[in-house]
Amino acid sequence: MTDPTITDLRRELEKARLALIDAQSHLSAHAHANAALHCATEVFYSPLHAKVTAAIAGIEHALARTDKPVSTHSDTNCPWAGLIGDFDRCEHGRHEGDVCGTTCGTRSQGNPHMQPGTVIGYSLRKGRIVMPHREDKYNLAAWYQNGAV
Repeated sequence: MTDPTITDLRRELEKARLALIDAQSHLSAHAHANAALHCATEVFYSPLHAKVTAAIAGIEHALARTDKPVSTHSDTNCPWAGLIGDFDRCEHGRHEGDVCGTTCGTRSQGNPHMQPGTVIGYSLRKGRIVMPHREDKYNLAAWYQNGAV
């Protein structure tokens, strides 16, 4: 939820929550002081304390409902896989070898800047990361020169 209205709402709710927590602490201290003053063995909290506690719980519930969902990273849900999978597209958006009737001819020639074997980066251990052949693009080892992952 990147909507600015939601962000502002969350900020205001957080301020209200902190103020209510301070009020709850203050009311609790009053209840304890009153119990000590009367040498009571039990502390009786005021109805206002219960309402403040309920309001805090409501705010925390609202904040939890507007939290950004935790995205679990997996191979099936990976934004980087889509990006890498698009490296071989031609300027018309067609993958190498797919039908592209625009100016590529009958078949897309793919990305002219990313030909198989083109070095596109380096691994942590200084190995070259290269653009693999079309049929190997889903094979992780093919992205590394000499297959060294």
